[in-house]
Amino acid sequence: MKQRSRTENSIINSAMSIITQILTVVLNFVVKTVFIKMLSDEYLGINGLFTNIITMLSLADLGIGIAIPYSLYKPLAEKDEHKIKILMNFYKKIYTIIGIVVLSIGLSLTPFLSYIIKDIPKNIPNLNLIYMLFVIHSASSYFFVYKKFLIDSDQKGYITSRIIFSFSTLLSIIQIILLVLTKDYVLFLLSSIILVVIQNVYISHKANMLYPYIQDKTSDKLEKKDVEDIKKNVSSLFIYKIGTVITNGTDNIIISKFIGIIIVGFYSNYVLIINSITNLLNQVFNAITSSIGNLVVTTSKKRSKEVFDYLNFANFWLYALFSICLMVLINPFIQIWIGKKYVMNFSIIVLLVINFYVLGMQSVTNSFRNAYGLFWKAKYRPIIMIIINIITSIILVQFIGIEGVLLGTLISRLLTTAWLDPYIIHKYGFESSSKKYYFDYIKFFVIFVVIALIMKYMVSFIPITNLMTWILVAIMVFIFVNTLFVLLFLKTNQFQYFLKKIKNILNKKIRQF
Repeated sequence: MKQRSRTENSIINSAMSIITQILTVVLNFVVKTVFIKMLSDEYLGINGLFTNIITMLSLADLGIGIAIPYSLYKPLAEKDEHKIKILMNFYKKIYTIIGIVVLSIGLSLTPFLSYIIKDIPKNIPNLNLIYMLFVIHSASSYFFVYKKFLIDSDQKGYITSRIIFSFSTLLSIIQIILLVLTKDYVLFLLSSIILVVIQNVYISHKANMLYPYIQDKTSDKLEKKDVEDIKKNVSSLFIYKIGTVITNGTDNIIISKFIGIIIVGFYSNYVLIINSITNLLNQVFNAITSSIGNLVVTTSKKRSKEVFDYLNFANFWLYALFSICLMVLINPFIQIWIGKKYVMNFSIIVLLVINFYVLGMQSVTNSFRNAYGLFWKAKYRPIIMIIINIITSIILVQFIGIEGVLLGTLISRLLTTAWLDPYIIHKYGFESSSKKYYFDYIKFFVIFVVIALIMKYMVSFIPITNLMTWILVAIMVFIFVNTLFVLLFLKTNQFQYFLKKIKNILNKKIRQF
């Protein structure tokens, strides 16, 4: 069989990931709608809060989930089966330990729930049991999952995407049935635990079929240098992980503590929508991460820098487009979907969307940082981000409410990751100046803001009262924004690069037909 190119692998992985993610988003909204109809607002808040707490527990991963692909890129490119087998055995032991640690630490926090929730809902029985099921679900997700990284790192992420989507679909159907027939939140959670275990076992089985040599027993250990490299990367990644998890995971906790659990539930509806879009876009960049890893170990730094610039342009296009759509369409959607009661202030929407945009603009930078293994550079930057985030959020929430929490998160990102990570990639990865990146970043942000204001003004004249009107307005916004982007960037090298790629792919398909 002819081996696919990096571009072909990226397209296949991205296409499969996007399709499955879109379908998964639809299923998630169906489940969430049934959840809201069948259970109370307090359950909605508890679900959002406990999800954030479990996100914090993912710190036990230590960032190994990022280090695994990096350590596999080279042996996969060189077809070094012996090295891959040793690495798999090593990561199996590590992830077993992580699962046990998550379970132990998570369960030990059960007695302290009353300190996290401002007003514990009296109409929710078995609150401790519900929390423990969240912990068990998180811990169970670590067993067998290490083999998924092998498939993904080998530029075959479309395989795991297909499997995960199949199980997600089955889980959604089961949970809808359970909610409608029983309205039992405990059964809702138990079904998720069972399905995630079966899913990981199946992915492990698939990896064994694709790479049968990993089942061969070996007493060989990693060389001392490899172990030292992994320790070095993991120690740095753990600090990065702390920054990411705490920055993303503390919002609901602070809102719950200072404002109340019901508001957490309202806020979580917006988070669901934004996270759904984030996950959709992440599928694109996650799908090409393995190809980037292959790129940096097989080509020059100059070529890697060129590809980075092209991908960063595509990154802006996607995140600016969806940010503008969110800015003008999310509140009408919430009102149509679940009712005016759940609509939040537009100032909250603005901060949510800007946070979404700023975080999204780091996607390509993160992919290249991971591919180059530059985990140890500025490893204490996340600690600074945490301190800024927590202090500013706690202070501002007491003066301006939820907006203060979101503003604290935004400030912490702008003062740290938004400028430092790109600098590190350029200096130590590409060994070139980062001035052009910063210039483009500012230029892109100005374009995003101006077009967002134009679209908000235009849409304000259109009454959106039903789903059909919303869909028509969404199409109008989508077309208008893309048209403006084409007019603005038509003559740029980045746009012409992707236009040429698309033409080549179409011509190739036409010849095959």
